Amino acid sequence: MRPFPSASALTSVVAICFLVLGCASRIVLAGELSVESAVDIAIRENRELATARLLVNEAMGRARRVGVLSNPELEMEVAGGQDFEGRVMAGITQRFPLTARLRLERQLSDLDVKMADLEVRVAEWKLVLAVRRAFYIAAAAHEAHAISLRQVNLADALAKSVAEGVNTGFRSELDLLEANLSASAMRAKSETLKGAEIEAAGRLNELLALPADAPLIINTPLNLPKSVPAAKIAGKRADADLAELALRSGETDVALSKASQWEDVGVGIFIEGERFRDDPTGIEPETLAGLKVSVPLPFWQTGTGKAAEKEAVRVRLSAQCEALRFSIKNQILLAYRLVCFHFESASQFREKVVSSARESVRQSEAAYGRSEIEIYAVFRAYDRLSEVEMSALDAKKSYFLACAEWLSSLGTSPTQP
Repeated sequence: MRPFPSASALTSVVAICFLVLGCASRIVLAGELSVESAVDIAIRENRELATARLLVNEAMGRARRVGVLSNPELEMEVAGGQDFEGRVMAGITQRFPLTARLRLERQLSDLDVKMADLEVRVAEWKLVLAVRRAFYIAAAAHEAHAISLRQVNLADALAKSVAEGVNTGFRSELDLLEANLSASAMRAKSETLKGAEIEAAGRLNELLALPADAPLIINTPLNLPKSVPAAKIAGKRADADLAELALRSGETDVALSKASQWEDVGVGIFIEGERFRDDPTGIEPETLAGLKVSVPLPFWQTGTGKAAEKEAVRVRLSAQCEALRFSIKNQILLAYRLVCFHFESASQFREKVVSSARESVRQSEAAYGRSEIEIYAVFRAYDRLSEVEMSALDAKKSYFLACAEWLSSLGTSPTQP
C-alpha cells in the first residue's frame, strides 16, 4: 500500500499551488491592462509604496514609549562610625507631572501615527497620478506605432502596384525607385516609434513592479468621450488632510511645550534605621519611615524659548495650510480649463482634419492610377496623413494627461475619465 503523504508535504503542495495561481493571475493582469487595472496593480505591488507603508509601523513603535510615567528610582544610603554607630536608608521615588504633559504626549504620538498613515496615502495619491500618466503615454506610443505600420502598409502596397506596372510597361523605373525609397523611410520611422513604445512600456512596468521586458497589452484605446466631463468640486486630498493634521500636531506641540515648563515632581517613601550612642544608656537603635517630595523650581530653565519656537512653527503650519487650500482651488480650476481646451482641440482633429487628410490620400491614389499626378504627390499625401494622425494622437494624449492631472487635483478615486 502506498503511504499517505505527510502533513508538511501536503502543506508544501498547497502553498506551491497558491503561488502558481497567484503568479498566473499577476501575469494575466500584467498582460491585459486598462488604466484601472494598472492603478490597482501599482498600489498592490509597487515597491516604493510598500516601503512607505513601513513608516506606519515605525510611528506605532514610537508611540509605545511616550505618554507614560518615568521609571521609579531606588535610593539606598549607608553610613557608619565607631562602636557600630551608623545609619541605613532605603527608599523609592516616583516622578509625576504637575501638568497634563503625559496626556498631551499621547495625543501627539497618536497624531504622528495618523500622519504616517496619511503619508502613505499621499504616496499612493502621487503613484496613481504617475501610473495614469505612464499608462496614457504608453497607450499613445502603442497607437503611434500602429499608425506608422498602417503607413508602411500603404507604401508597400503602392510600391507593389508600381512594380507590377513596371513589369507591364505602364510605370517607370524612377517611380519604383521613389516608391521603394519612401516605403523604406516609413519603415525606419516605424522602427523608431517602436523603440519609443518599448521605452514607454518599460517605464510603466517599473511603476507596476514588473520586469522591464514584461509584455503589456493595453486594451484601452485613446478614444475621446462624447463630451467633456462635468466640472467637480474637490474631494478629499491626502496632502490637504496631512497639512491639516500637521497643524493639529503643531497646536498640540505648543500646548505640550507650555506643559513641560514645570518638570516632574518627585514623590518617594523611605525607611531609615539608625544606631547611635546615648549616654549613659549606650547604643540605642531607632527606625524611621517617611515621605519626601522634591519640586524643581523653574528659575533658570523656564522653557519659554521652546514654547516660543513651537508657537512659531504652529503659525508657519497654519500659513502653509491656507496656502495649500488656495493652491488646490487654483489647481482644480486650471486643470479643468486644460481638460476643456484639449478636448476641443482633439475633437477638431477627429471631426475635420483627419477625415480631410484621409480623403486627400484616396483622391491622390485615384489620380495617380489615372496618371494625372506623379507618384511623389501620393507620398506627400501619405506624409500629410501621417503628420495629421500623429498630431491628432498628440491632441488626444494631451487630453487624457490633462484628465489625469484634473482627477489628481480633485483627489478622487482612480476612474477612467
